[in-house]
Amino acid sequence: MFKKKKNENNKTQNINDKIKEQKNVLMDEGEKKERKIMKRIALVCALVAVVGGSFYGGMSYGRLLPASHRYYSNSQVYATVGDTDITGKDIKSVMEPIFYSNGLQKLTDSQISTYESTMLEYLVNIEVLYKEAKDSNVEVTDDQVNENYETTISNINSQYNLSEEEYFKKFNLTEEKLKQRIKKELMGAKYLEEYSNVSEDEARNYFEKNKNDYKQIRASHILISNYDSNNKEVSDKKKAENKKTAEEVLKLALDGEDFATLAKEYSDDSSASKGGDLGYFTQDEMVSAFSKAAFSLKTGEIYNKVVETSSGYHIIKKTGEKDQDFDDVKDDLIKTLESTKQNTLMQDLYTKYDVQIKNQ
Repeated sequence: MFKKKKNENNKTQNINDKIKEQKNVLMDEGEKKERKIMKRIALVCALVAVVGGSFYGGMSYGRLLPASHRYYSNSQVYATVGDTDITGKDIKSVMEPIFYSNGLQKLTDSQISTYESTMLEYLVNIEVLYKEAKDSNVEVTDDQVNENYETTISNINSQYNLSEEEYFKKFNLTEEKLKQRIKKELMGAKYLEEYSNVSEDEARNYFEKNKNDYKQIRASHILISNYDSNNKEVSDKKKAENKKTAEEVLKLALDGEDFATLAKEYSDDSSASKGGDLGYFTQDEMVSAFSKAAFSLKTGEIYNKVVETSSGYHIIKKTGEKDQDFDDVKDDLIKTLESTKQNTLMQDLYTKYDVQIKNQ
């Protein structure tokens, strides 16, 4: 007889969370590419939150001299946006506060490079949106700039434990320079918000045309995990053994043994205690291989093959289905449609302004 499930402590994270939260790891190459593009532009979609000092004030203040540092040549060009260069001087202006915020914690070269990449995209996105806002005659008032400036300084005082004068001196800033940056951010944010606004009627029309995308099903599964108790991937030999076990459990399920009981006996997922129940989900809330199998089933039916994802091998049973009402999805749908508009806008603007990121 084949081996039953591992010890309770060896279970992997609940697949209902693992698949949803880490589905980018399990996606096929086309999905990974699309997700990478979405992630690349995600910073822009949060631009409104950046304005008003959250960038400057969002990090805990450093202690004594920062342990991390990297030299930046003021004249070195890191990116171009149309006729505007993003230089080492610009990178330095956003990196030095990060070094300071980490205080005595020394960052690795990899961590510094990650910060650099993120902040370079931040600077490029601000410049792109500012140029488009300017061309579109978007305006912000001095009062708006001053209000955001005061908020920024307040955050600097509380988060960095520095006075306005001390902060400017340490990071080679002036009130004028900071207000210029805030104005650019405000203009970009205002343009982005106006462009990406989605009305309830727009969302409802989209919903009516795409109702099938919002159908939910309920399913249970049995997971034979390809990770050990230390969350390390098992050997190819062990994977082969796991697949054989999954196929044997599938046969038991197809022969009529109680699915919930089998899940409790053999599943490595924490949903085993609930008979493998994953609750209701839409098709895009699970990875492709899992969703394709689950959504192809009739209620009460078990998929007749073992489904492989990077988590391991799944035996899947559909246990229910329901249609969602517009009001159930309205808020999330509006956010999704706004995000889609923003992503499309940024891709178009990157092309329009011939954005070039230089290899360093």
